[in-house]
Amino acid sequence: MKIHELEHNLQEQKQRIEQLERNKVLWKTNAVSGERSRTLEGEIVSHRDTSKRKESCCSKYLELLLKEIKKLKKENEKLSAERRALRKELAGLDKEFFEEIEDLKRAVQESVKLNNHYEKCLKQISVIFGLPFTAHV
Repeated sequence: MKIHELEHNLQEQKQRIEQLERNKVLWKTNAVSGERSRTLEGEIVSHRDTSKRKESCCSKYLELLLKEIKKLKKENEKLSAERRALRKELAGLDKEFFEEIEDLKRAVQESVKLNNHYEKCLKQISVIFGLPFTAHV
């Protein structure tokens, strides 16, 4: 389940990177054409100025995304190796093993019932002969 989630996150991050790269190409195209626009404060700036700010922001964001992707890949590899080891271990446990476990469970339950029955008998015998009964737990 965790591996599936990590793979999904990795796919989302790849899509974000592709989107950012497309946006970067659009910003460069606008900067080359020399278009101008207004900032939120109302000043007129060329796309060259804003594209530099956006590129530095995007490059930082891309670096963070790449670090996160590397981290997720390492975790994915670790979980995959663990999953392979568990599958290998589970392959050694055949149907007979699980049947033996069930047999042992039934044997323990029957032994508990038998021990309870023996304890009742010992209590009765101790009452008949007037001996104190002390159960050892």
